[in-house]
Amino acid sequence: MCRAFPTTLKGPARVWFSKIPPSSVGSFEELSKLFVNNFIGGQRHKRSSSSLLTIEQGENESMQLFITRFNREALSVDEVDNKLLLAAFYNGINSDLFIHKLYKKEPQTMAELVHSTQNFMNVEDAIIAKKRKRVKRMEAHPARLRTRPSSKEGTDGR
Repeated sequence: MCRAFPTTLKGPARVWFSKIPPSSVGSFEELSKLFVNNFIGGQRHKRSSSSLLTIEQGENESMQLFITRFNREALSVDEVDNKLLLAAFYNGINSDLFIHKLYKKEPQTMAELVHSTQNFMNVEDAIIAKKRKRVKRMEAHPARLRTRPSSKEGTDGR
């Protein structure tokens, strides 16, 4: 088991463990104390769930970046209620169209909300791609942009 233990460690814990001189630790209890003493300063304090209500989507922040940031913040909260998570997300999102979509079929869990958000982002991406394609087409054929004479103009070209 002692040889298998290091393979269970990841990241900084694995690096720290590899720097321990061979045969310098006499027991698992001693190893535990060394570990705690080394990593105690790096512990993150859990935030209160009310801190989630302060997270807002930035003016130019994409939905994907906002979700990523929101989820990262939600993970730093100890024992957060699903309803509070949903309320905080609704509170922080800037897209009125998306909020309208959410209230049509209100998600009951964060998983459902993330799924709805993914669908919304896919539609948004498709619309953006279609607009870009239209703009490129118009730039390639500027003659199509000319307007036809209105019906108010006479046949004499005025």
